[in-house]
Formats: sequence, C-alpha cells, structure tokens
Amino acid sequence: MRLTDEEKRILNGERGEIAQRCMKFLVEYGEAAGAEYLVDIDGTVDMHPGANWVPAYSVSREEVAALAARGERFKVPTFSDKATAPGFIVDGWETCGVHPSCEPAFHQKCLDDLKPYIEMGMIPTFSCTHYLVSSFWPAPGTHSAWVESSAIPWVNAVLGSRSNFDGCFQTAYLGKVPAYDMHLTENRAATVLVRCETELKRDMDYDLFGWAVGERLGLKVPALVGIGRPTTAQLVKMNSSLNTGGQVRMYHIPGITPEAPTLEAAFQGKKPREVISITRDDLRRVYDMMNYGSRDDVDFVHLGCPHYTIQEVRKVAELLDGKKCSVRLWVMTSPQVYSLAEAAGYRKKIEAAGGMLLSGACAGLLKGNTMPPANKPSVIATDSAKQDYYITGHCYPEKVQVRYGTMEDCIEAAVTGRWKGEWR
Repeated sequence: MRLTDEEKRILNGERGEIAQRCMKFLVEYGEAAGAEYLVDIDGTVDMHPGANWVPAYSVSREEVAALAARGERFKVPTFSDKATAPGFIVDGWETCGVHPSCEPAFHQKCLDDLKPYIEMGMIPTFSCTHYLVSSFWPAPGTHSAWVESSAIPWVNAVLGSRSNFDGCFQTAYLGKVPAYDMHLTENRAATVLVRCETELKRDMDYDLFGWAVGERLGLKVPALVGIGRPTTAQLVKMNSSLNTGGQVRMYHIPGITPEAPTLEAAFQGKKPREVISITRDDLRRVYDMMNYGSRDDVDFVHLGCPHYTIQEVRKVAELLDGKKCSVRLWVMTSPQVYSLAEAAGYRKKIEAAGGMLLSGACAGLLKGNTMPPANKPSVIATDSAKQDYYITGHCYPEKVQVRYGTMEDCIEAAVTGRWKGEWR
C-alpha cells in the first residue's frame, strides 16, 4: 500500500505501540482486500465495542482505559453498535430470566468495561440500528466505517456515505480506513436492474424481497425499481435481508439514493449487465424456506431484529392491549427507543400482557447465557428473516425450530402458544 509520511511514522511506532498495532492492522487488512491506500474518514464510525476482529491486533479494555486516562480520543464521531463481547441486555435485564444477563454484578461489569470507550468519545447508542437514534448522519460522499447487516446498505444507499463492513476500534482511533470496494466510486455503480413484479405492502414483503434479491445477487450492486415507497421500518428490514440473504452492501433506488437521482445515474451512464425480476412466487419460496419448524406449538417469540422503531413498539403494545401471553415474548429495541416507549406507556402495556421490552442485545447475541431447563425454547417464532437465519446457529448444540411470519402472526403465537401464521 502507498502510505503518506504521517501513516509511515505511525507504522514505525512514532505515535506509540498501540497506534502502530492499529496501523499494522489497517495496512494488512487493506492489502488483503486489494486496497492501494488509506482514506481519511470524514464521516462516522459504527463499531461493536470490545469486539476484536483479529486477536494479534486487538486492543484490550485495559489498553483502551489507559488511552482514555491520558486524554486520547477517537478521531471521528463514533457510535456504538450492540455490545458483543459479551452481548448483554441494557434495559429490562432484571427480569429477562437468562443467566448471567439477569445478574446485577454481570450487568454492572459490562457497563464498567464500556466506560473507557465512552470516555474516548464513543456515543453509547448500543443498537444495531444506531443510525435511527444517533441524531447525527454522515454527509453524502464522505467516507465512513460501519458494521452490521442492516447498517451497511443504510449508510451506502440511504445516506450516500461510503463504507464497507469495517467499523472497529482501529478505524475510529486512527480515523482511517482502507480504500477498496464501496469507498471507490466505480464500484458503487449499479450493474443489475432488479424489477419488482409484485406489490410490496407489508413489512414482511420487504423482508422477503430483500432476501430474494440478496440470494440472486450475492455481492453485485442492484438498482431497484417497482418497490413502492417503503417506510423506515421496511427499509431497515429490506437492508437487513439484502445483506444476510446475500451480501448487498449498496443498492440504488432512483430518486431516493443520493447518487441516483435517475436510473441512468444509478448505472453511471452504462447499461445493466443483467435484468432480473422478483415475483410473488420468489417471495413465497423464501417464506417457505424460513418456516423450517414442523411443530405448531411455540414456546418463545422474538421480535425486534433489527431493533424495533418506536412505531413498531407502539404497534406491539396495541396488539397486546387487553391480552395475556402464554409463552415468553421478547421485544428488542435500542436504549433510546426504550426510554421513549417507557414515557409513552408502551412498556407498561407490553409488560401487563406478560411480554418483555428489552434493549441492547438480541436473543442471538446472548451467547453463554442460559435459561432454566423448563424455559429453554424448542420452537421460536420471529418476524425477522435475519434472526431466523442466525438463531439456530447461535443456539447450537441446542436444536430449535423456527416459525416465521408477520408481527401479527407472532403476537398471536405469543398469546395462544400456537403458530397459525400462513402465506397470504
């Protein structure tokens, strides 16, 4: 890689061993990715605090605390995605019923371990949808470094900033990131025209559509036409599925994506290399694939992957009003939305029905946590294709089945303990 004089000095250790280690990581990561140089981040960083990609270049919590104590700060605005090392529940942990997350000492230790990152300037959003509550977005054309499946298409396609899946301590600390893939203009051009040949109405439609497109495209960049006018929650679901069913980091919706005011602009003046259509049959196929449960008795319902917006939490509260859950129901959101839901009385309604409103992590990230044997789930219901995909791996070696459907289907399952969802 071609390094500037400043970057060479850092690599030579002139700014200390930790900065040198971080620069070595970025250089080797960049060379592996085919980057020829580093770019300065003039957007934002989103990272999983405490997570380390490569142990040889990791920066320990104690080292972060030492940096913070001597006044070191992150070079760019930095926001916290979900804490993953370990994953823990920020709000509602006291009654979650899983150990050690429900233990006060464990909860306090997790918070204490994150304080040095906050002292260095990380905003404690603690959410996979930090971009919905951060109150600060990177401008179009800037370089950012984010993580998380739904967040990468959001920063690229919705905001028009440029990011790969590379948000981490090293990028935040040095304010630099390898210049490859989505950081380069030519790689952001659409190459595939995707025509949606069915009307997308419900949140689940966008979830299934995203998965079907991701499966077909893998790493390719699509221009999407005929998808209607998705809400914020529907965009979040579609983004999550695009980047889980495949690895679509960037797409164009003409008139919405900042760099695609027109369809021609999406392709940077070139012709599509492929044209594909997504039909109702494609959505049905994905729906059937997601329902790999053979039993109709449900013992755990998980909502809020990615973390629910305040409107989704409100809808859950309304659906549960006057009802009682017969099985465990978790509704996951960000700490910021949790506070709004508490102020609006939604948390009280959900809890009155026997459900739990939680913030921070999600069921899939609570590795190492255990439930009492009588409460271990064997059939999980969810309205998230992403959670559906990951949850069985996270639960291994425990074997679980999954039922997938709309929020309404899942709430009915939480109340009755039976799965009655069907393709409509």
